[in-house]
Amino acid sequence: MSKKKTFNLKQLFLLICVVSMCGGFWGCFDRKSKFIDIRAASYNIRYRAVADSISGDSWNDRKVDVAQVIISNNFDIVGTQEGDEKQLQDLMILLPDYHYVGYPYGGKNGNLHNCATFYKSSKYEVLDSGVFWYSETPNVKSIGWDATDLRICNWIKFKEKLSSQEFFFFNSHFYWKNKIARNNSGEVLIEKIKEIAGNKPVISTGDYNSQDTTPQIQKILTVLKDAYRTTLSEPKGVLGTNLGGGNFKGPEKGRIDYIFVSSQIQVLDYAVLEDKRENGHFPSDHLPVVCNLRIW
Repeated sequence: MSKKKTFNLKQLFLLICVVSMCGGFWGCFDRKSKFIDIRAASYNIRYRAVADSISGDSWNDRKVDVAQVIISNNFDIVGTQEGDEKQLQDLMILLPDYHYVGYPYGGKNGNLHNCATFYKSSKYEVLDSGVFWYSETPNVKSIGWDATDLRICNWIKFKEKLSSQEFFFFNSHFYWKNKIARNNSGEVLIEKIKEIAGNKPVISTGDYNSQDTTPQIQKILTVLKDAYRTTLSEPKGVLGTNLGGGNFKGPEKGRIDYIFVSSQIQVLDYAVLEDKRENGHFPSDHLPVVCNLRIW
């Protein structure tokens, strides 16, 4: 009797070991393949305007604060708009853990600003990238419809290094002044997303210069989800993201900066950040939008 009992205890011990090992194995498998989390943001950093120096808001006055917003809020990937080549060089010095992919736009020659996406180089690898123009001929450098300068979307195909999960990131700046160019840009964006990304997960950020009731935003929503509307938790911060050109004090005037995501992506939370400089001004004339996203 005693011998049989000992044998059964050994069997039970071995069974527990096997179950534990299997559980650990499948747990690791689950963690690697089930989902990845990304802290994604959109931030119009305001171009280097000479007039801003009058209010103490020149680029040299605020560049450290712009970088600090990115670092202190732990952005994994942030789509920026308006920065020129000098601004991007400054940010590369101030953001040693980040690399960027960017493309110039704006003005008649298309070299005034950049759509530049900064990303943590330790976490993500760039597999491919490209650009298209918001115009009747998006594959050709061109000014669209009633716009007066060049507007673009710079896209990137990323791979998260740990999981090998691939996803696309689209970073846009729609034209601001005239209506036809803005209205038609939404259609261009969704058609190019379908063409470039196919069925892969998509994050689309940018300054869309559009309220969410406009035709162009409604068109985007036929393919992508608005992070503000679909977050699993209550949105944080103010609603508006636009302070107005050259206004670094507020109040905000409306929501024109967005994060859109495809159906494979869950929006865990959403926030408009209100980090301020020592002088009480914001680091830019736009407020950054940030979300924790989960890609399944």
